[in-house]
Parts: sequence; C-alpha cells; structure tokens
Amino acid sequence: MMMTDTLPSYTHRTFDVEKSVRFSQEKAIVTEIVITKHSSIAVWGVRPGQQVQAHTHPDGQDTWIVIRGELTYYLGDGHKKIISAGQIDVAEPLQVHGAINEGTEDAVFISIYSAPSLKVVTASP
Repeated sequence: MMMTDTLPSYTHRTFDVEKSVRFSQEKAIVTEIVITKHSSIAVWGVRPGQQVQAHTHPDGQDTWIVIRGELTYYLGDGHKKIISAGQIDVAEPLQVHGAINEGTEDAVFISIYSAPSLKVVTASP
C-alpha cells in the first residue's frame, strides 16, 4: 500500500516539484499536487529499495515524467526497463506500470493521470 499526501488547495497554476515532493523511510510517497475534472497531477518520492506497486488504470492514461534519479519500470508479463531523469513514459488505459528504485539515489517523478476519476487495479510486474 502506498502512502499519500495532499497539498493544500491550489490558487495558482505553477507548482514547484522539489518543494512538493515528500519522502518516507518506509514506503514511496505520492503527493497530489492538483486534481481537476480532467486530470490528477502528483509527485512521487521513491527512495532506493522502495517501489510503486505494479498496477493499471481502466479509465485513463498515466504519464510519468522522471525528474531525478532512475527507476526500473514495470511493463507487465515480467518485462521491465530503466527510465531515468529527463524521460517520459506513457501508460495507456489497462497497460501495466509501476516501478522499483534499484539505484543508490532518491528518484522523483511526476504522474499525470488523465481521466475524470482515479481508479487503480493492482497488477503483476
């Protein structure tokens, strides 16, 4: 299970990722930055050894933009690839995605989920 934090309601359109990211010694932390009727935008803080459980979204696309570090990204059916700072991965509805930080430094990524509501279905990596 992931830990979630939510920032106060937004009154502006520009957000500072590094000021928004949170970390925990136990688990990867997702912090919702803004939720609109069209999308949910969050920042993830993933320490070495922590993971974002493999999952799918039946109703929307989840776009990850890696800001710092690198992650071993789950593609489903046991397949994976490395994604690192400056890279973007797009998971269409029902495509497996998730990741583990197998590196030695903290990883930070933005998740832009494009759908009117957030539905998550646990999947195998």
